[in-house]
Amino acid sequence: MSKEEVDMNVLIVGSGTVESTEIIKELSDISDLLICADGGARYFYEAGIQPDILLGDFDSIHPEIRALYQNNGTEIIKFPIHKDYTDMELALDFAIEKGATCIYIVGAIGTRMDHTLSNIHLLHKLADAGVKGVIIDQNNYIHIVTDRIELKRKQGFCVSLIPATAVVEGVTTKGLAYPLKDARMVMGTGLGISNEFIQENAEVTIEKGRLYVIVSKD
Repeated sequence: MSKEEVDMNVLIVGSGTVESTEIIKELSDISDLLICADGGARYFYEAGIQPDILLGDFDSIHPEIRALYQNNGTEIIKFPIHKDYTDMELALDFAIEKGATCIYIVGAIGTRMDHTLSNIHLLHKLADAGVKGVIIDQNNYIHIVTDRIELKRKQGFCVSLIPATAVVEGVTTKGLAYPLKDARMVMGTGLGISNEFIQENAEVTIEKGRLYVIVSKD
């Protein structure tokens, strides 16, 4: 990283399920840019936080919330309803263009499994752009790994490894109860599900492919 480059944390909130706005408050405190993807506006509103950017086709935002943010200086970026990309993907593209180095994504998981899977797969877009990304809700932290990740122990949480490509080579773990060393993982098996922390910090490295690393609890 050159001297001119600095880390830029971005929080994106979508319209999926957010059980507690405390997550948004905590992540807002460590983020440099706050982006609301359409209906996610209600969560910023409930948290008492004004986003920097509100974007989408605005088919699911309450008009009064939109007007409030617009009047208070939030930048509004409107897209047509008939478009090729979801509001979440448009928000990610905007964050990447603005120079994000790490993106926290909230409101990406919900009752619509198609939207949930699509949002998880968008982690590939971030990996392609060299941007760290994590999808967060009350019970899950979802990462995609292309080389290495370090995880801090969370009380009551387990760690699962799920292939994000057909084959993942050279999977090695440290700090977990059931270790792997230079393992080969393939889609369609449960080899990496529900491992446990045995140290304050754990590490997962891979040599080839991509891996979803999910820190989760019931």
